[in-house]
Amino acid sequence: MLSVTVIQPKYFSGENPDEKISEFILRELEKVPEGGLIVAPEYSNAGGLSDAQSEINAMPRAEVMLKKASEIAERKSAYVAINVLERRNEQIKNSTYLFDKKGKVAFVYDKQHLPPSEIKLGVSAGNGSGKCQCLCELDGIRFAFMTCYDVYFNEQIEHIAKENADIILIPGYQRGERTDIICAQAKLTAFRCNAYVARSSYSMDTDENGGCSMIVAPDGKIIKNIGKDIGSISATIDPFEKYMRSAGYGEGLVKNNDFISNGLCPEAF
Repeated sequence: MLSVTVIQPKYFSGENPDEKISEFILRELEKVPEGGLIVAPEYSNAGGLSDAQSEINAMPRAEVMLKKASEIAERKSAYVAINVLERRNEQIKNSTYLFDKKGKVAFVYDKQHLPPSEIKLGVSAGNGSGKCQCLCELDGIRFAFMTCYDVYFNEQIEHIAKENADIILIPGYQRGERTDIICAQAKLTAFRCNAYVARSSYSMDTDENGGCSMIVAPDGKIIKNIGKDIGSISATIDPFEKYMRSAGYGEGLVKNNDFISNGLCPEAF
């Protein structure tokens, strides 16, 4: 069994919002239980900013956030997933780091799908190999990664479904998206991939948009949803649990992702 925690800070719009958000996230990271998993939202070092120059100025804070995440992972023998906007290898990257229970970097996922704001900022998509690298296996658990805008694109969801992921980590922002759409995306991603979804994002002042950091089961049921609150929520899961369904009326059971994949006919469309 594994205790999963997702963090949701308030989207500050006042003075120095990036500093306030980063401090909040660092405090919340301490709440990961021994041996658990915690997921922080997108832009943990540069949240709340709305102009490119401020985001660039906040990038050096990524080093602080990553160092603290590593320390907590080692001290609590836990998995820590944290997203930062950073300059790496002379490129600007939207990076999600997964630290193992010894505080070592187990995997770095570079956001594949970039919205216009990140293209304008000069963010480089993916890992540069021409093939999206968004899965890793750690201690027998198959972790998959999507970041914010990625959740709109079925090609990445289909790839993750094919690779039999166990937990999909989704650091998000989605400040302008409706809450019902956010919930639908998380539910359908979990259902299609037959994997848990752990989504961490920001609480907005409006009840209609944003928020909804959540943990979703492989059958698409929302286990926990923080809604518009601020803080963190946790749930204990079996990371290897899969949704088994009928292969057809009167037929035997099959994994849901296989049931869908076996019926695909891309050549027909």
